[in-house]
Amino acid sequence: MKIVILAGGSGTRLWPVSRQNNPKQLQSILGKDTLLQRTYKRMRLGFSAKDILVATGKSHDASVRKQLSEIPKKNVLVEPVKRDSAGAIGLAASRVHAQNPEEVLLSVHADSWIDDGKRFIATVKSAESILKKYPNHTLMFGIKPSYPETGYGYIQLNKKVVHQKNNPVYSVKRFIEKPNLAHAQKFAADNKYLWNPGWFAWRVDVLLSHYKKYLPKNYTILKRIGHAPESGLQKTINKEFPKLKSIAIDYGIHEKLKKLLVIPCSLSWADIGHWRSVSEMSKKDRDGNTVAGESVLLDSSNNLLMSSSKKLITAVGVNNLVMIETDGVILLVHKDRAQDVRELIKQFKSNKLKNYL
Repeated sequence: MKIVILAGGSGTRLWPVSRQNNPKQLQSILGKDTLLQRTYKRMRLGFSAKDILVATGKSHDASVRKQLSEIPKKNVLVEPVKRDSAGAIGLAASRVHAQNPEEVLLSVHADSWIDDGKRFIATVKSAESILKKYPNHTLMFGIKPSYPETGYGYIQLNKKVVHQKNNPVYSVKRFIEKPNLAHAQKFAADNKYLWNPGWFAWRVDVLLSHYKKYLPKNYTILKRIGHAPESGLQKTINKEFPKLKSIAIDYGIHEKLKKLLVIPCSLSWADIGHWRSVSEMSKKDRDGNTVAGESVLLDSSNNLLMSSSKKLITAVGVNNLVMIETDGVILLVHKDRAQDVRELIKQFKSNKLKNYL
């Protein structure tokens, strides 16, 4: 079984800490280790370094190799341009397929928070035995919602396929992408709905057959990359990869498949994708505040307040606020609008503020 860690995102919702050339997965958002290092160490609980690949962008290549110094050089797959998850996963699949067409590939994101690494590894390792029994299926993993999150995708369960006490397996009825609050509240209260954390497993020959059927131009390009010799691999990637259609694998392939299975996971999980999720995963004082630095707060609760300049942070009568200060930037946003930071920075491109990206 091989693992690919997707580490090419830009992390725009965690701006201004996350920037284009130093995105969230390469930074220590939660604790000493970076998000990438935390993910890698979690995977190392059950897999060897030679079985872990990382897909990342060319501007992040050096940082990835420095942070993951024990990983084999050939296991860092460098994308010359962004081509979304279908591009990154297809790149990994093409290289794994060249070594073993029947290998199982698991894709995970570099920016997830998980409370129990050992239980996570035990769950994902079950993919091998399940896909041995159902080789033509795509296997997904779902998380029971702990609150009505509108920024996540959801998976609706269908019938139970594998009747076992640990890690029962269900067929998938449908996907729901980022529902409104009313629907999210309904899903969170219904055991038939799970969050979609974006962990997928396939036999690589089956996965590439889906590319051939649903993304045929991408398949032809990935085939050329897969056949490239190790000595000329990056040159081939630089030439062929930009020709790929940029699309998420969910839209390009998964939503068109019928043979989908899902394992409900008993894990606490969060996508460290916006400042509210950072707040939820951080230590808090008795009033629910997370403060990085010295502070004096009066009648203030449930705030995330961070300053990189070591200035004294003070607040009066402030609730559910995110305040992030970095060199040259101060961000203020209500926690309920944390997802909208991405929309905020879109305005920079037309306002000659690109140097802040």
